[in-house]
Amino acid sequence: MVFDFQLLLFIIVAAAFSNTVKAQPTSTPYEVKTCVVNFVGESCLTDLLPVANPIRYQTQPVTNPNACEDTVGQRGSLSFVDIALPTNQVLYVEVTTNVEGQENVGIDNFHVRPSRLTEPWGTPSVEFNLASFYIADTGQFSVEFASSDIWKDLQRAQNFDALMLFVNPPMDPIPSDAVLIEEDIAQFDNVGGGQLARTLGAGKYYFSAAQTYDWGQDVVYHVMDDTEVYFEQNSYVKARIIQTKQKVNNVLIRGYGVLDNAYPPTEYDIPGESDDGSRQAIHILGKNIEISGLSIVNTLKECGEFGYALNINANWAPVAVSPADSLGVFEAGELQNGNPPYKARPAHCQDFNMDDTQNTDFTNCPTSQNDGAKVSFVKAISWQMGQDGINAGKYGTVTDSFVRVVDDALKPWDSGAHYERITVWQLGLGWPINLGWWGWTQDDVGTSVENVYLIHNQNWMTSNDWPTTNSGQCVVGGVYGSSSVKSNYRIHNIFVETACSCAVGLEINKAAFSRHLTPEGCVGSIKNMSITNMFFDEEFFTGGATRTNNFLRGERNPGSLCTGDFEGKISDLTISGDVNGRALSMSDFIVPRKFVGTVPNLVFESVTVDPPSTTTSTSTTSTTSSTTTTTTELPPTTTTTTTTSTTTPITTTTTTTTSTSTTATSTPSNKVRVKIVIETPYDPTKVSWKVKIGSTNIVTGKASTMTSTNSGYETFVDLDAGIRYKFVVIDNNTIKDTFWEVLRGSNVLVDGDCNCRKEVKYFTL
Repeated sequence: MVFDFQLLLFIIVAAAFSNTVKAQPTSTPYEVKTCVVNFVGESCLTDLLPVANPIRYQTQPVTNPNACEDTVGQRGSLSFVDIALPTNQVLYVEVTTNVEGQENVGIDNFHVRPSRLTEPWGTPSVEFNLASFYIADTGQFSVEFASSDIWKDLQRAQNFDALMLFVNPPMDPIPSDAVLIEEDIAQFDNVGGGQLARTLGAGKYYFSAAQTYDWGQDVVYHVMDDTEVYFEQNSYVKARIIQTKQKVNNVLIRGYGVLDNAYPPTEYDIPGESDDGSRQAIHILGKNIEISGLSIVNTLKECGEFGYALNINANWAPVAVSPADSLGVFEAGELQNGNPPYKARPAHCQDFNMDDTQNTDFTNCPTSQNDGAKVSFVKAISWQMGQDGINAGKYGTVTDSFVRVVDDALKPWDSGAHYERITVWQLGLGWPINLGWWGWTQDDVGTSVENVYLIHNQNWMTSNDWPTTNSGQCVVGGVYGSSSVKSNYRIHNIFVETACSCAVGLEINKAAFSRHLTPEGCVGSIKNMSITNMFFDEEFFTGGATRTNNFLRGERNPGSLCTGDFEGKISDLTISGDVNGRALSMSDFIVPRKFVGTVPNLVFESVTVDPPSTTTSTSTTSTTSSTTTTTTELPPTTTTTTTTSTTTPITTTTTTTTSTSTTATSTPSNKVRVKIVIETPYDPTKVSWKVKIGSTNIVTGKASTMTSTNSGYETFVDLDAGIRYKFVVIDNNTIKDTFWEVLRGSNVLVDGDCNCRKEVKYFTL
């Protein structure tokens, strides 16, 4: 995700914290010991010993975080360690916390998350600052000496000292014929000045734990066909791995080491190395790409340095042309607040080039999940905005991985992908499951996301202010501005443990900040999607926010040429969820009445299977949920049914409203007729508007009285051409949430979507 920071208006005050990144802290926050046993409950067969691998330790890396809104106030620390779990065995773990305030929390305030995975393995033992417990499977586990209530406390959540245990399966040894990658700077191009880069051709290479791969500046390794790169256990490499100049086949990156995107480019805008499509920790174009075991971290100290953790075949970026052609170097800004025509950037595996001409070269592009990317046991960790998590591209598969970022975590943006058994710790901004922004034109069909364990979802901290539309940052959603038609997505079994503001916040908007539209200016629809079996252990928590963030709306004003799949509708969406024991229903959502036609055939169902209880149990038996469907037709009224699935088709009702302004029946020849639209989910009589020239009111009005079929307002006014007007909206509701537009014909002159008392914008006829 790339933001227009001018739009993100919020202030988060956080307690001061050390902002140094360290290999080990001066006072170790945690000590971890383990032994291997045969089953849960068995005593150690060997001595309980400190973990063999170093416990890595990070704090906020940005040099001056108080002056950097990109950090979203995130402080605290993260300790993490890789631990091997032999096949068919169990770990007995003992953790000692040395963090002040984490002692004496008691068993009720100690957690090993994801709880749904760990609680069947028995009750932990907690005494003063020491806890012991069993881990009976691989995965990524957060060890927390803390009450669940701290995740509703801004200061405590932002400054939490975290411990992650990355429990991994055995990995095959590095091949004996692999060539050591030396730390000698002489291996690189441009030694003595410029960006350091090296191409690793066909063959096997490895990074050694005995080498110090830190050159004090950004380094890029390029992979080619049949390149294998191994990370020796405990190796730590401050570099990036990139191939965006061409599409490659058969690339393997494997090992329980760390790849750190630690330095900004020495020289920006080098195609294939430091252009916007290449400034990632890993970005590779091609097929048969496998990445396993790696911890991908971002310790950039500069504010505003973006760089995703892992991208395969990113659908918003071109093949990097090197040297740059007449179009210049690709910049993400070409797709930010930009409309077609777009530059003729060449596609890699997208169906069309950026200007919507046909792509004719699909060499080394995946055609199924057989040759799509394979990502497993990868850990993505970052500390500021613009440093997103994992996107595996078309036909990519991501399993058994972990994401902890201050931006979008999982990015299922392409056809045929599969994401499963992912643990997510969403920090203060972004969507855990983001459905897309600015993908180029192509079909986007049949992707699945399931068994996602959202242990923390801290985006409630900013969801009242971002995005600037009504759609909040929920578990699933986004502000969709892509020309791709998305269909037949299945998102299933999403388990949310702690404070979370909302379930689904999804809007299709041709004015999305990051967007790629068709040549006619159309945005794609989202069809036949199911988001089912969402389980929330707690009621929704908004941290005092003034708006409801569960929100659905399609494109409000499609152009006359935008028909069929390019009307920007959210059609045939099915949702089911359980919120602390009650059914997720239409009454939890806002679907603006004026635009209900943009969300046809919305269905709310009951959850189908209740996962293992969050109360301690030694059994993993699932039980059928008795939750029944709660459905609502607009206006929101709750009706309880006994069926397991109920369709709620929402249809648009055309109503006539009474305006408090004068509506002319015909337009004088020297006048221009404009339409004023105002909508609020609250009392419209407390919303007023004014058209002004300077300080003089030209025409004023108030929205009409809300009825059972009307919460909106429309009227027409005739204004003189050639005049610069000021339009003012004042919302005197206690909870302020007003959408408005001023239109000339079908053209929007100005609009707003404000959670404020007063909004002012200017237009000229």
